[in-house]
This record gives sequence, structure tokens and C-alpha cells, in this order.
Amino acid sequence: MAAGKFIIKNPVLNINGVDLTNRASSAEVTSDKDLVEVTAFGANSKQQLLGLGDGKMSIDFFQDFGAAKVDATLWPIHSNSTEVVITIKPFNAAVGVDNPLYTMTGVMPSYAPISGGVGEASTVTAEFTNSGDTGIVRTTA
Repeated sequence: MAAGKFIIKNPVLNINGVDLTNRASSAEVTSDKDLVEVTAFGANSKQQLLGLGDGKMSIDFFQDFGAAKVDATLWPIHSNSTEVVITIKPFNAAVGVDNPLYTMTGVMPSYAPISGGVGEASTVTAEFTNSGDTGIVRTTA
């Protein structure tokens, strides 16, 4: 792996310990922080600080109803309101400075197991929202 620009071809993702990489077509890791205004009287402009963090992981899958596949993994997570660990790394290689592992404990508030039109691939988007104290953790070792 070379540092710098890259074409995403072979990331690795796991949801609740299940590797669903070969069913995924897109993944996104998003880390946000609240913007808190702390402007006091007498200021000439607004002053803002970053507050609490939040995270989301969104993955697009080609739907698969087989055992240990997409629906068999996602449906119980959603229907039982289960907190799960989601991990995503950009390359199918050892974790390192050029291949960080992003980990989050999250919940999946919505799930649409059937989606698509006539003649289209059935796809599903799984969006996980942070439910842990640590938010998204980036590991390089």
C-alpha cells in the first residue's frame, strides 16, 4: 500500500463479527462534533468550541437472505435493538498507519430489507449510529 491517493477496491468490514465485505458496494465512516456557541457579552464576533462527538457508519449492501449473510445479520440487530461492534478498514491487509481500522459500537435505528425496482439489484443501506462512550476509534497498530 502506498500512502496518498487510492482507489477503494478491497476494504474489509465486519458487523457484529460477521464479515460482509463480499456483499458490500459502498462504505462511509463519519465523525461529527457538536458546535457549541460560547460568545459572551462584549464580543465582536461569535466564539464557538467543538463539543461532544458523534459517529455514523453507513454501508450499502447487495441484499442476500442466505444464512449468515446480509438480512440474517442485520434483521436481528435492528429488530432486537442490539448494540453491535462495526469495523471498517480501507484495505484487506494488516492494520497499520497506511491501513487504519475504524471501530464503533452502534445501533441501527432503521432497516429496509426489501428495496429496488423491476430489473434492479436489491440493495439495502445499513446506517449505524454511535451508541458507545468512545465514538469512533481509529487504530493504526
